Amino acid sequence: MIGFIKGILRDKDMGNITVDVGGVGFLISVTNSCMANLPNVDEEVKIYTYMQVKEDEISLFGFVSPEEKRFFMQLISVSGVGSKTALQILSAERMTTLISSIINEDSSVIANCKGIGKKTAERIIVELKDKIKPFDYILPQEATVNVKNSSIDDAVIVLTSLGVNKNEALRLAKEVAAENDTAEQIVAKALHNMGN
Repeated sequence: MIGFIKGILRDKDMGNITVDVGGVGFLISVTNSCMANLPNVDEEVKIYTYMQVKEDEISLFGFVSPEEKRFFMQLISVSGVGSKTALQILSAERMTTLISSIINEDSSVIANCKGIGKKTAERIIVELKDKIKPFDYILPQEATVNVKNSSIDDAVIVLTSLGVNKNEALRLAKEVAAENDTAEQIVAKALHNMGN
């Protein structure tokens, strides 16, 4: 299994990239978010990867973060969802939107992805709704001096993935956050306040 590839980006086109690692060009199919976060051609890049081995083919799929790769792995664990389908789902919507739709059991978001029918979308929700933990998919934030603001940002991501309106999530997070609170503590307090 190849966990990640680090090398020089040589080409990017139509959902595929080529990364030069010591003179060997790895062709990798990537998500739209991965494509959007790539450096310029001929610059160094690190891509998290999943290697699929079939009888007649070996394929590499690439992701912008370990969290995106983890969600991809959850998707392909669903009966009837292959690697290419999972990549299409991840490319069609933001990961937080997809996670929120699974948690809220809203199959319409996934069903709107190209090549995904209503039955497949419902099966994804049934098989993943109890396995998805929002904190496992918080995307790494850029380093910031103010730890509190970073925790608030992370808390807002989790709250919105749970279906809370973004402005309301920000208001709730700021309202309950205390100095040095972690994102988990802020979310717990916000959810408690919402229940009262």
